[in-house]
Order: sequence, then structure tokens, then C-alpha cells
Amino acid sequence: MGSSHPTFLKIMAEPRITFAYWNVQGIGEPLIRLLKYLGLNFELKEYKHAQREEWEADKAALNFPFPNLPYLKVGDKVVCESEAIAYFLAFHAKREDLFGSTNEERIQATVIRGVLSDVTMDTAIFFLNPANHSEQAKYFEEKFSPRFAKLDAYAAGKKHIVGDNINLVDFPFHHILTLIRKVDPAFLEKFPNLVKILDNFENVPQIKAYLETDEAKNKGILPPYIDYKFKSA
Repeated sequence: MGSSHPTFLKIMAEPRITFAYWNVQGIGEPLIRLLKYLGLNFELKEYKHAQREEWEADKAALNFPFPNLPYLKVGDKVVCESEAIAYFLAFHAKREDLFGSTNEERIQATVIRGVLSDVTMDTAIFFLNPANHSEQAKYFEEKFSPRFAKLDAYAAGKKHIVGDNINLVDFPFHHILTLIRKVDPAFLEKFPNLVKILDNFENVPQIKAYLETDEAKNKGILPPYIDYKFKSA
């Protein structure tokens, strides 16, 4: 019988995966790219900022102690918070190598994650304060240049940000670098090792295939409450 085919049984045995976030890139985009990289089939649920009542209703029904966006549902299992979701997906896909191939890589990934947190905070402050928009060059020079120079030196000779292999931290790292490049392409060009890291990540077959889709190209970058116009848009 057709229903006994191994592929059919495998599909039937796999729990349904749902990933939910707002209908913009934000902190959800690195996780979508991780899902694509891992080759996991999933349903994408997007909430609109103008219709928050849908999220509020679903939030109350999540049955999770700290409900938040993004969230991941795998069967009856619910996980919230970006880093926890990334960890869960790596375990779910049996890809513990994404934490690092060696203890040293795992430690370095944690270091980069901390640096990335600072960069992400400075990026958020830039977008949220309209006064920074007219002083973009000054803000980038003061906030980003010193840290990016150190990251560029650290990245010398590396294929990905931690080493030769992709690490979980590559996904948010790539996202924040592409956001900076979107704001000011010339700024990022001053850091050739970071550009190389970006290019290597974008040429990973699963990532490249996703970035070429309309889904990836057409998704909004910033939430509607941020009034910033990209010059290259």
C-alpha cells in the first residue's frame, strides 16, 4: 500500500513546525534563515503591527511561561526567545556542530554573541532616534567604526565568523551586517574581512537559494513605527 512507503511514514512522523513573528525582518529573520539552512519544513505565521489583537489572543493561548515573539511550535512544544529557538532548532535537527566544532569555537561564539549584542543595541538606538538619521556618518564613525575594526581584524583568514564552519552566531551576525550595509554600503566596504564573511555566508547553497526568493527580497526591514528611509531602497 502507498501509505507504507518509507518517505510517507517519515513525513507523517515529523511534528508540524510553526514559526511566528511580525511581518518584517527584525530578529525573526536570522531564525528563518536558520530554518532554511537546516532544510526544515515549516509554516510561517506573520502578525501585523496594525492588528496586534491577533497576537494578543494567540499570546494568551501559547501555554508558555514567557510568551513572546518570535515563537516556535514543534508539535505541542513551544519555545520563545531568539537564542533559545536557535538552540532548540540545532538540537532538533541533530546539528550540535552549529554550537562549535571545538570547545574553543564554542567559547569564541559566545564572545562574538556578546559583541553582536552591543552592535545590535547601537543599531536599534540609531533607528529609533530620528536625530541620529541626519548625523548618520558621525554616528557610524563613533559607534560602529572602532568595534567593526576589531571585528575585521578578528575575522582575518576566517571563512565564517568563528572559523571554517557555520556557527549559530553566523545567522544574527549576517543579519546585522546586511542591515548596516543597507544603510551605508560604503561604510562596510572599509572592512574587507567582514565583507568576505558576508559573501561566504550568502554563498552557502541553502542561504543563497532563500535570498533569491521573492519572500526574502520583498519582506519589510523595519517596523512601521520607525521612520527611516533607506537610500538604496
